Amino acid sequence: MIRLMREKRITIANSVLLRLAILTGLVVTLLAVGFVTSRVSPELVLIAVAVPPVVLLATSRLEYGVLAIIFTAAFVRFSLPTGTQSRIVASLLITAVFIVLWLARMLIVKKRLYLKPSSTNGPLLAFMLTTVVSYIWSNAFRDPLVVVGSTWPMVQLGGMAVMILLPGAFLLTSNTISEIRWLKFLCGLMILIGVLALVGHFLNLGLSFLNTGGLFSLWFVSLTYTQALFNQRLPSWLRLVLLALAGVWVYIYFVTRVTWLSGWLPPLVSMAIISFLKSKRIFLVFLLLVAVYVGMHWSYYTGVVLASESEESGQTRLAAWEHNWRVTGQHLLFGTGPAGYAAYYMSYFPSEAMATHSNYIDILSQTGIVGLFFCLWFFAVLGWTGYKLCMRVRGTGDFSEGLANATLAGWAGCMIAMGLGDWLFPFVYTQTIAGFDYAVYSWVLLGGIGVLNNMHQGKNGQ
Repeated sequence: MIRLMREKRITIANSVLLRLAILTGLVVTLLAVGFVTSRVSPELVLIAVAVPPVVLLATSRLEYGVLAIIFTAAFVRFSLPTGTQSRIVASLLITAVFIVLWLARMLIVKKRLYLKPSSTNGPLLAFMLTTVVSYIWSNAFRDPLVVVGSTWPMVQLGGMAVMILLPGAFLLTSNTISEIRWLKFLCGLMILIGVLALVGHFLNLGLSFLNTGGLFSLWFVSLTYTQALFNQRLPSWLRLVLLALAGVWVYIYFVTRVTWLSGWLPPLVSMAIISFLKSKRIFLVFLLLVAVYVGMHWSYYTGVVLASESEESGQTRLAAWEHNWRVTGQHLLFGTGPAGYAAYYMSYFPSEAMATHSNYIDILSQTGIVGLFFCLWFFAVLGWTGYKLCMRVRGTGDFSEGLANATLAGWAGCMIAMGLGDWLFPFVYTQTIAGFDYAVYSWVLLGGIGVLNNMHQGKNGQ
């Protein structure tokens, strides 16, 4: 009894200590914001008003933080200036706040930093550490002829923050969510965003503030299509509605916006994988429908779509990779640092500088072969974990089976999209730091693989 009382007293003490620390931090933050606001920008008043309630809400359940990241990325267009052409978006700020809060809770309550066991932890943490090392390395060994402007330190720090906080969003999701209902909320929120976008599109409501760029199409289609095919616990009418939503979204990007390859190819590949995982018969039907439609519009796809993409991927991309190698080939170990190769471009061949159109090339150029190795290791392990998860939940016919297949197919779509552009790690001179809004969808939802894997390992007693 005495031991239990002591344990309870320790728990209460930790809880009180945590709340006092948070309240003290909020008071100090508010005072600092008030001081800075009076001298710098009234925009910070919004942060002083909005952040404390959100943080206080998350002190009870950090799962709210994961939902807040998605909600902010979708609906909130507030951003802070950096003194450059790139602005700090609200979703990046919210992600940073909840990652810090998550770490603070571990230090104060658990007295240690820890992660749930996962084979993805090692390579992902190593990649994040390599990003920091490449930042230091690139500045210490920068070519003497490279000229950087006064805003360069802010640009590099912003690029490094994006490359660290996006994996941080993955870790936050996979380590704070432990109940299936939070994954349902997350999935429902993504589908709601997509439905609002469709309504706005067809009714011409002008919902320009709604963020459905980047790989949102991939995830909306994956989530709706898998729940329609796998989740037998949903009523038939709802499964038909979800199937129709996926079909309408694919129609918009495969028909009306087909010239944007990253908008329709990853979702289409995702649907093909999902169909194959569900049934070979459904997979053949899906391929037949696609083949029939493309055959009926063959002249358009070969004359317009393939021609424009061939010009970009066959000429622009190859030329961009060739130019990049002229820099990256001289900095192979840790690269040129976050956003680093842009400075080399502007110093050595400014008239020939162009985007690489590939996240793989970007990562190699910025973090070297060390960073690319850990990045590819992480994604390979994540894909293998997602595949084993799908096999483990196969035949359950519930939400978990649907989400497991959605995340695996979404992972495959992300791997393709990374080869087409900077969709998972936005480059500061193309999508800018604001590209965090687009990329964070993928990192949070990929974190669902870790959540489901922990849940079903626990059920199997592993």
